[in-house]
Amino acid sequence: MGGNNHNTEDRGWWYIHGEGLEKKFVSVFSDRLKLDAKINPAKTFDKTAPDLIVDGVVSDLKTQNTPFFTALRYGILPKYAVTFNRKDYTRYLNKYPDIDIYFWVDWHQTQWNGETVDYLGGVYKVPFRTLASLIERPAPEHHYKRRAVAGDVNAKSSFILDVREFETLFETESRG
Repeated sequence: MGGNNHNTEDRGWWYIHGEGLEKKFVSVFSDRLKLDAKINPAKTFDKTAPDLIVDGVVSDLKTQNTPFFTALRYGILPKYAVTFNRKDYTRYLNKYPDIDIYFWVDWHQTQWNGETVDYLGGVYKVPFRTLASLIERPAPEHHYKRRAVAGDVNAKSSFILDVREFETLFETESRG
């Protein structure tokens, strides 16, 4: 994420990193997108609580800075592919069916293993019920090889989705 090479399995570190991104999202996009966004007060005592309250709706933020370079295998252009893990899908289905999901995309890395993806930056909104229907269509699911043996902490798989099926709140195809 963000050109960060930190271990993807270090969940504690990513929680702290994510808190900084949540604060940045609120400070950058509240005015720019005319959103009444704030950090969810429940996060002070539950790190797994949804990240935000946006326009009075409990919401979660998914920040993605590295494209899913192999998304074409699943029929989605890598430029527009985002991931949503199965563990969150199950949790939201049971606990937060009315949540909104915000995807903050900013491709920092656009080359990997001989593949190049055109830059994309933007903020996209999707109500969880819509996201669930896209997943149940069904959406392609990618299973992580390393996580299959890493215990039960991180999600073992993610659904691959196309941000063009979400509401675009902001989008740019050039950095800056």
